[in-house]
Amino acid sequence: MAAVHATHTLKPDRTLIDANFDGYKLSLDPLPQYTVSLSTGVHDVKLDEEEYTYQHIRAFGMHNHLTMDQWNPDCVYYVDSKHTVQQVKVILDTQINPPRAVLKTPFDEPQGMRHNVTLHFPSRGWCVLADGAGKLFVVQTHNRGTTEEEPWKVVFSDDLCESQPFTLLHSLVHISHNALHIEALLLHMDKAPQEHKTDFTVVMEWVTLAKQDGTSGGFKVERVRQVQGKTSPQYAAVECGGRGLFIASDRPFKMVSDSAKDVEMEEDSSNGESPAAKEPAYLWGQTAEDVSVKFTVHEGTAKSDIELVLESRRLKLGVKNREVLLEGELCGDVDIEASTWTLEGQELELLLQKREEGPMWPAVVAGDTRGQLILDADQAAEMNERLSALTSDQLNPDPDPDKKPYNTQELEECDAFPEDSAMLVRLDGETHRNTCAASLSSHQSLFNVQIDAGEAPCLCLRHDVDALIWQPKSSSDNSDTPFTHVATFNALGYVQASKRDMKFAKCAPNFSYASLCDCLRHVYVYRQPTPTTSPVRNRKSGRVIGQIAKQQVVAVDTVENIMGFQVSNERLFVLTGSKLITVRVNTDE
Repeated sequence: MAAVHATHTLKPDRTLIDANFDGYKLSLDPLPQYTVSLSTGVHDVKLDEEEYTYQHIRAFGMHNHLTMDQWNPDCVYYVDSKHTVQQVKVILDTQINPPRAVLKTPFDEPQGMRHNVTLHFPSRGWCVLADGAGKLFVVQTHNRGTTEEEPWKVVFSDDLCESQPFTLLHSLVHISHNALHIEALLLHMDKAPQEHKTDFTVVMEWVTLAKQDGTSGGFKVERVRQVQGKTSPQYAAVECGGRGLFIASDRPFKMVSDSAKDVEMEEDSSNGESPAAKEPAYLWGQTAEDVSVKFTVHEGTAKSDIELVLESRRLKLGVKNREVLLEGELCGDVDIEASTWTLEGQELELLLQKREEGPMWPAVVAGDTRGQLILDADQAAEMNERLSALTSDQLNPDPDPDKKPYNTQELEECDAFPEDSAMLVRLDGETHRNTCAASLSSHQSLFNVQIDAGEAPCLCLRHDVDALIWQPKSSSDNSDTPFTHVATFNALGYVQASKRDMKFAKCAPNFSYASLCDCLRHVYVYRQPTPTTSPVRNRKSGRVIGQIAKQQVVAVDTVENIMGFQVSNERLFVLTGSKLITVRVNTDE
């Protein structure tokens, strides 16, 4: 991965977390359902026999066939079996318009693989559509969703990604230099060269389309940037203004090409070379009292060139008018007055005095893995002694008849944490470097949700048992924290882990409830706590509870597989192969 400029820790807002949450109480209040029949079915493309990897399933196999228009949340869209984009609009709960064809997508039977059609609405007047066969469309939708809606008009279509089948991850509209720009983020997979350990490479194409403002000319491809990785991203979106990308993934992504400028390529340790073979950015060691970090600086560097900003839990160390050597949040508190640094020749040593004696740090800066830990002989001997009891030449040398041996195969998927390399990063579109990053090694990604139609989508992560919603911030906001905690769903991380048949997860844009949808029949609604009309006492603790969070179970009126799922502040939308079901969740009262 490109060098990380600054490492951040995802700091939850404690005012949004309820440490005394008592769980969800099952409510038997019925939720009304309304059904619309789909006469032409739903277009569904299955994975090809060559798309056999787990990454293909993550990227293309769990497709949501229902798209919500965030600018008009009473309208949802799907593609029918005749390759026509159909709109379903809710007028009243008891008056749901039948599907209305708004766009016929050109369909040519592809010679190779094909994916499902994906579409996104970057603004009130534009739609971006990927046909799943290698072509991107820009559609002018005019006054979409209103009573005087005009016909949709295709204003741009072109074969991209070398005509390989791709899906659309995200898009946005912005105006710069008197031109209207549409940013589209596309995902496809390439066969990896034979010398690579993996069979496929995950590729994201960041395409910028431009249309001169006030002219009658159409859109043209202005710029194409390509980002590559080894795993399908859990989250990927274009930053507002088109300045960069936000990417959450188990393995790093890096910029490999840019049609506007050359990309400075870095050494790739994923080609079979051990990461340990690369030269570390610094060496560090620690005792119970302090942490020592050593850097090699350029020849001729003077003490006056060293710039150090040290806080009790944060560090920024660099050389004047040159690179930043280390920046980010420390893994422990330090005594600022007792910490110091020395420069002898080209060796710069930073000595950090721990505020609390004893705890050992996993790293100097949280999430920064560029350094190499050096252990002295006594520390290595102590570690070997501690680990010796955990290793043996025999599979089970001293069995205990009363205890079954530990079997990792009995672990469930919800017990697994992301890989240590899992990161949420901002990749700058001009420098091609990661300007900030946050470790996701202890936070499972639960779902993504569009809260504000004009902002990047939010990312929902598991923190302990809770589900926390994080909003990426634009670099133009000059915020110290690029990822902001905006809402919490208490215990939802624990609840979601227990849903073995769950297919989709969403939350309302106003955070009033979250909803989990099974593959068949059932949808679960988890509401935020609301005040009770009369005091309720906990039977076990005796504590008086002033708020109750309700859980409701919806048995959807269908026996078909659920193919699409969306939520608004007022209702749920459930799509099957022959019907669309709306469920009223909230009222305007």
